[in-house]
Amino acid sequence: MLKDFLATRGATFDERGRPESFTSPHSEFAALETALVVPLLGHTALRVIGADRLDFVHGQLSNEVKRLQVGTFSENLLLNHKGHALAQMRVFLREDDLFLAVEGNAGELVERELKTHIIFDQVELQTLSETITSFTVQGLQAAKVLESFGGLPTANTFIQVPFANAKILIHAAKRTVPGGFDIHVLSRDAESLLIRLLESGATLAGEQALEMSRVEAGIPYAQTEAGEGVLPQEAGLEHCISYTKGCYLGQEIMARIEARGNLRRSLKKVRLEALPSPEDRDIRASDKIVGKLGKVVQHPTLGVIALAVLRNDLPSDAVLHVGNIRLSLRD
Repeated sequence: MLKDFLATRGATFDERGRPESFTSPHSEFAALETALVVPLLGHTALRVIGADRLDFVHGQLSNEVKRLQVGTFSENLLLNHKGHALAQMRVFLREDDLFLAVEGNAGELVERELKTHIIFDQVELQTLSETITSFTVQGLQAAKVLESFGGLPTANTFIQVPFANAKILIHAAKRTVPGGFDIHVLSRDAESLLIRLLESGATLAGEQALEMSRVEAGIPYAQTEAGEGVLPQEAGLEHCISYTKGCYLGQEIMARIEARGNLRRSLKKVRLEALPSPEDRDIRASDKIVGKLGKVVQHPTLGVIALAVLRNDLPSDAVLHVGNIRLSLRD
């Protein structure tokens, strides 16, 4: 079992069973100068098969699916009727199926929501949570680490290459300042793949180091910067939305936003004077709520930083607080 192997390498896990770090988050963060490999144990893989798979998934998610070519993928959101993001995922078109890589412990929710909408569609949805394991390789030397696997994908393409009598799926994924690649492998081969990545020069790291660089780069995730009460466009997730495709849940809200042409709030990089309480998420100017705090990290050089959704009409001299902690914008 991969978690047992990771424990032998010094992993500490959060309450959801995801590795936080192996040595120290700051030393792992420094490995971005070369390459780090992070097990994405919160991710879930789903497989959609059947004659209606393209039409069905296209009608459930926020971005293009039917226009994909085999070997390409699109970034997508599952929205509710208010247009708020319930989950974020990538959808890959393969010859015989659609492969969905769902971010951050939202796999069961996505599976449940999709299954409730299968009525007369010739579609079968299969969960691969016990079958597929995902990793990300990030850093300045990420491409070099993966060169031995036989080529690298570009832009919104993916490749499937042989590994241990099966295939692994590799695609570009910018999760840090330097960027990198995600890899999806059969769980039975996950330990062997990880060992090979380490032998190729990657450093094993946990999600804390990954999140430090993600927040520094200003890369939003639905599970931390969007969600209930926040529109995807406000959270910087507009690249996950198509304004030209047909009907899907939340589409009317998306069309209304496009027609209006402006947003009252947008994603900002912020700095805090100290770590806030986990339950403190409202950002206030005086006694008025003016935004929502997303992911907060203790960065090794920048201090306490975060992503936040803030009103665009705030005066430049506005004094912002989360609880009793002062907050300011950063470049």
